[in-house]
Amino acid sequence: MYRQQDPHAPLLVIAFNGYVIAVERRTGKIVWQQEYHEPFAARLLFPLGRVLLGYHKELVCLAYTTGEVLWRTAMPMPTSSIVVDGDEIFVGSGGEAACVDVNTGALLWHHPFKGMGAGAVALGVPGNVAQIDHSR
Repeated sequence: MYRQQDPHAPLLVIAFNGYVIAVERRTGKIVWQQEYHEPFAARLLFPLGRVLLGYHKELVCLAYTTGEVLWRTAMPMPTSSIVVDGDEIFVGSGGEAACVDVNTGALLWHHPFKGMGAGAVALGVPGNVAQIDHSR
């Protein structure tokens, strides 16, 4: 599960206003930064050794220590709810769900659940849940 905590993780990652910045936890010194010209809020998750950002309809995977872009994937729907579990990233929004490979960014599947409506999506596997996506 993505929620494994490393008490020695040296960086705090901050995402706002189109920027993703990693700073040293104890000093605030900027270690790396990336700029994205996206007007949407970012979702942050931390698969082992990586930073996963969910922007409106895109997932971006960065190396935790360097900020290097490892992969980026255009999504068929917004990345409102995200759960990382093992080698899969599960994404939900507006009555849709999808799965992406955490190592490659490959879209493994997408379900629009036609005829079921476009409500907020909660995602979960035992012990790892994203409760709601706050869709518009």
